[in-house]
Order: sequence, then C-alpha cells, then structure tokens
Amino acid sequence: MKTKVASQVVMIEPRSFCSNPETAASNAFQNLDQALGRKQILQKAQEEFLFFQNTLREKGIQVLSFIEDETQNTPDAIFPNNWFCHLPNGKAVVFPMFAENRQREIRADVLESLGAKSILDLSTLTQQKEFLEGTGSLILDHTNHVAYACHSPRTTQQALQIFSEKVGYRVQAFSAVDGNGQPIYHTNVMMALGISTAVVVLESIQNPIEKEALIDSLTKAGKTIVDISFQQMKNFVGNMLLLKNKNDQHFWICSSQAFKNLTIENKKILEADGEFLFAPLETIETYGGGGARCLLAEVF
Repeated sequence: MKTKVASQVVMIEPRSFCSNPETAASNAFQNLDQALGRKQILQKAQEEFLFFQNTLREKGIQVLSFIEDETQNTPDAIFPNNWFCHLPNGKAVVFPMFAENRQREIRADVLESLGAKSILDLSTLTQQKEFLEGTGSLILDHTNHVAYACHSPRTTQQALQIFSEKVGYRVQAFSAVDGNGQPIYHTNVMMALGISTAVVVLESIQNPIEKEALIDSLTKAGKTIVDISFQQMKNFVGNMLLLKNKNDQHFWICSSQAFKNLTIENKKILEADGEFLFAPLETIETYGGGGARCLLAEVF
C-alpha cells in the first residue's frame, strides 16, 4: 500500500502576527513577553515566513500562498493547519478552534482553492465547548486511516469521536505532558509520522497502557520509532512534516532550531524517509509557539 505524502501546501502570510493572549494559557511553547515590540516581531516573522516559503518552492514543493485578512485581527492566522485539513480522498474538514480569535481564521477562499469534493464542517462544535484543532491536534496516518491525538483543552474526547465517525479514521488517543507536568497543547509538537518512521516523545506519556498501545499501533504500521527527549521537543524536533516535490523526492520539513537539536542517530534513521529541509523560524516559534509543521496545511 503506497504511503500518502502531500506535494502541495497552503501557507498564510502574516499581517497581525504576535503572541496571542487567548492561547497562551494552554501553550507552554509561546512567549508573551514581547520585548522586541509588536512591529519588530511582525517584521521578523514576515521575513522568516517568506524565506521558508521560498525554501520549499526552490525544492519543487508547491505552495498555495494567501495573505492574512488583517481586518480580522487573527495573530495566529500564520498556522492554517489548525482550522482545516485536506484528505487524500479529496474531502476537506473544518475544525472547531479553542480561542475565539482563532475561530475567525476560517476562510471560504482558502477552502475553494482546494477543489474539495466535499467539506465536513465541525466548527459548530465550539458551541458545545468541544474542540479539535486540525493537524495540530491530529497526527494522521492516511495509509492506515489512524488519527493519533493527545488530549488537551484543544483536543476533546467528544470532538475526536465525531471526527472518527464522520471521517472513518480510528483514533489512537492518549494523555501527554511536558517536562513540567503540563498537558501538551498539540500532538504535533510531540509526534510526527514518516513513511517508515515515527518521531515521538515517549516519556511524555505517563500511562503505561496508553504508551504501550501507541507503540503497538506504530509498530504494526511498520514504523521505526525515534524516541526524542523533552529538551528536543522544546526545540521543536517533534514539529516536523514529511512532504514530497513534483519529482517525488521526499523531505522532512523542520526549523533550523529543530534540525540543530536532532542527534546524529536521529538523522540517520529519519533520512530513510527523506532529506532534511529547514529554515530559521525563531521569531515565529518564540512568539507563536508553533514551528515549521504548524505553518503548513497539506493539499492532496
């Protein structure tokens, strides 16, 4: 069975990027101390975004680029993968976002660009205080139809169940905490899937039954597990995405910070799935609390 890897992504160029006070409580990666000043942070974020986007395009990865609607005041619009995902079967899903100012990120023009066969809109689940933030909350194995997810205020059980029933993916859920014992806000900072590999912070899963079930699921899917540390996670090593270009060359997309914090052994194992492609994203990581993977919404 051929593994499904995207060759195209949606990216949203920022116009109001800054630390989002509505998300800071649940995102330990995010720094609210804006010592640089808001204008300087936005300028640096825009520079990082454009360099990253060009890095992808130079390698033949297709980018559908949009500019943030600054009238909406959406500081996290740079992270589109949280509010929608596109599936290999041609369907799109719109997700219920935790923060009110993130709920305003949903855009009809972006959805239209996907040419989706149909759109499953789960955004109204916010009325029931149920949340599921796209491929931040979900690590999707499209080949085996499995959705991996760690519970958090942004990834609730009922929303997971509804996604599973509507989309037909089995949910492999677990609880995960960081080195300070705080719930990890998004699964995609502690886990990434390749073709034959999987990056996971195993020590973050304290329940031995849940940990064993995760290991078993990944092993049965034929994945070699690359177990990374809390310190590596803090430096966005878990926040990577495997993409391919028009020539079917595969790349692990990550930030410069993440690449520097991979061990030689980590790289050796992961390079079986693709070469590393990285760019500096320190401003976005520091003030947005999200890395390279968070900037990319796959299109199949």
